[in-house]
Amino acid sequence: MPSIYRLLKLNRLVRSNRLKLLLIFMAQLLNRRYYSVRIDPVFACNLRCRMCYFSRSRKPNPEKFSPDELATIAGKLFGNALQVVVGCGAEPTMYAHFVDIVKKASEYSVPHISLVTNGQLLTRDHLNELAESGLNELVVSVHGASQQTYEHLMVGASWEKLHKLLNSVNEMRAVNRYPSFTLRVNYTVNPLNLHELETFFDAFGQYQINTLQIRPVMKIGGEYEDGFSQSDIHTYSKIIAKVRNYCRERGITLLANTDDPTYQRSSKVSWVLNETYKYVSPVMVVSSDFKWKEETLSAYLRRTGWYATMLKRIFWFQRAEKPDDLAQKYSARYDLL
Repeated sequence: MPSIYRLLKLNRLVRSNRLKLLLIFMAQLLNRRYYSVRIDPVFACNLRCRMCYFSRSRKPNPEKFSPDELATIAGKLFGNALQVVVGCGAEPTMYAHFVDIVKKASEYSVPHISLVTNGQLLTRDHLNELAESGLNELVVSVHGASQQTYEHLMVGASWEKLHKLLNSVNEMRAVNRYPSFTLRVNYTVNPLNLHELETFFDAFGQYQINTLQIRPVMKIGGEYEDGFSQSDIHTYSKIIAKVRNYCRERGITLLANTDDPTYQRSSKVSWVLNETYKYVSPVMVVSSDFKWKEETLSAYLRRTGWYATMLKRIFWFQRAEKPDDLAQKYSARYDLL
């Protein structure tokens, strides 16, 4: 199991949010690593997956980071990052310098570096370069276990290209040059592809998957947002149990939302998530009022009264209001099974 998932498991075991916030406060005070940087270097995608906001209302944003700007951001954020994830909704391989972000994260000795992609633009040369640059985890989105479903839900994708990529990963890892390079598959499940979860390993069992993430469809502005019926939820639970057994037999880490697959329960703001999740895009870096070209993160936190606010949350912690953004509503819902 990759170390970042062991940390996720530990986070689940520690029930006290006050204790978690105290640890975050101390990590910032002592200049230690404690957060995840999620970065979209360009806000565009080569596909129009039906469950994604790019399928309907979200248009590509022409803004993108220059290499110098990314170097500045790395200098401000990567030093205290436990994880850097390249790709967080948009397709990072549409950015010409996406490998350079991995290199920068490696230069700052970030413990866990991931690239999240649909894989359609990746070549064997890219894979080798990413592995040489220090990538720990390639995360490939796969939303169907048959060609028909995969290409229907991931509009513009090629089933043939997907398997060519996964075969290249197998071949690259077979030479054992990159022991820390791992593969994760993300599967967004909905009523259309639910039953294909049962045959997932018939289609992909030949590949060296280290982690399988199963995420029920979210209402994030996509063309297709149909959630689960009560019957679907029952079926989903049964199928997850089967997939869990298979993953255990194969030594695969399974991440799955089993607690609330319809996202209907009233959710509260997680201050822990808020402090450990740093989103970066050409539109916003961490926060709209972070002057990242002029100040350090520490200077920003001092300027905005972060230290006093954190102490208040630690010692006068109260249940918070409902989340006001999608990241708060849908994040941190996965169990390690």
